[in-house]
Amino acid sequence: MKHKAMPTRAKRTATLAVVITVLAALAVVLLRPRHHPAPAAQPTPVITQPLPAPSPSQSPVALVKPAAPKIPHDAVAPAVPTAFEMKGAAFDINANVCQMPNVRPLDPPGDQLHTVCWVESDFGVAPGSNARGTSYVLGHAWAEAQLVLNPLSEFAMKHVDEQHPVIEAGVPTYPVKALNGYAITLRTAGGTLTYQVRRAFSVSKLQAGDVPSLMANTPKRVVLITCGVRDGRDIDVNVVAYAYLVSSRSAHRPAALPLTATPTVPPTVPPVSGAAPLAGE
Repeated sequence: MKHKAMPTRAKRTATLAVVITVLAALAVVLLRPRHHPAPAAQPTPVITQPLPAPSPSQSPVALVKPAAPKIPHDAVAPAVPTAFEMKGAAFDINANVCQMPNVRPLDPPGDQLHTVCWVESDFGVAPGSNARGTSYVLGHAWAEAQLVLNPLSEFAMKHVDEQHPVIEAGVPTYPVKALNGYAITLRTAGGTLTYQVRRAFSVSKLQAGDVPSLMANTPKRVVLITCGVRDGRDIDVNVVAYAYLVSSRSAHRPAALPLTATPTVPPTVPPVSGAAPLAGE
């Protein structure tokens, strides 16, 4: 009797191999890494918050420039000057003021150490805030003693520019620019008048009276004249300074009522009569 053939071990082994092969192939496909595009970079969020308000101690402080002092321009009636001062970087001269006649050569009388003299008549006018002419003031300087205007004379002769004369009507005048800006103050019973030097020069004593600008009766001006002293020697020149009114303060002016004004150099007017050399001793 014949028996039906049964699967052999080899057949089962082959079938198992096929199954394993298929499973391996599926595993390869399923487990293969996939390449995905990198995500686009996202901007970092910026969080803004309002700045805290500054505390009172941190508040900005506005710097306010202090106002310049106001220049008084009060009405001061023409009057006899009684006190004199000339002040600048190099010296400060204080003096009494006497009166002198217009006698040529002009030679201030009396005390020569502490006094200057104002020409009281026939040559210029009394100083005032609205003076219609020039006030002439003179004082002594001497090589052998320290007189009232020696500091002015010695300083001027040290700084005089003898290389660049300014010619007026044929007369050479030698500039002393170092005196520009110096203040001359005259005090009267009516108040205080302050002038500023705008021009200074030396000139021969015998020719001083021929200088038109010196002899001109210019309003609101002081002309100061002294003798020249240099290196312990008397020089045969006059030192002359022109100063123009920049402020006037009434003796009766309330302190709380300042007025402002811009200083100006007044125009010259025709010379006073009787012009003559101003040579002093």
